[in-house]
Amino acid sequence: MAKTSGGVRTYRQGSSTYRKRQAEVETMRQSGKYSSVEVGKGGGYVAIEKSTAKHKPEELEAARILAEKGYKVTLKDEGGQVMTPDGYLFSASFEQRTPTKDGANTIRNALFHARDKRANVALIYSKGGVFSRESVEQGIRLYEDANSYRFKRIIVVSDKGNVHRHKHNK
Repeated sequence: MAKTSGGVRTYRQGSSTYRKRQAEVETMRQSGKYSSVEVGKGGGYVAIEKSTAKHKPEELEAARILAEKGYKVTLKDEGGQVMTPDGYLFSASFEQRTPTKDGANTIRNALFHARDKRANVALIYSKGGVFSRESVEQGIRLYEDANSYRFKRIIVVSDKGNVHRHKHNK
């Protein structure tokens, strides 16, 4: 598991990519499939599918932070009994956890939760700056030792707006 750097996805307002995203958002609003579609400053968006169940506030906070960083976030309908991931980052499914205490086992358990939902991306929301980089990396190593399922990315989002992307060792 190596921490990747760079990969900024933000777009300037008025750029061609930003205008394409705005057109995409307007199409989603017109479709009637979504209860809410919000555009972030960085050109990303948060689209929330219509649902009888409400999303947790932490899910919405993390999604808005990712949208500010240029990510396309779609939160799925969670009204059914079927275990499905929380939504999509671009086209990759993701499952989010918001652990409340620091520790490698906490991170490992969050990754097991995402694995059980068969998500492509594990998203861990660090509310209140709970995690240290060492505990995140150690938790990923513990998960890798115990399981062969690999995620495309492991993303740690802090409530301060930082997005840290990790990937598995081969």
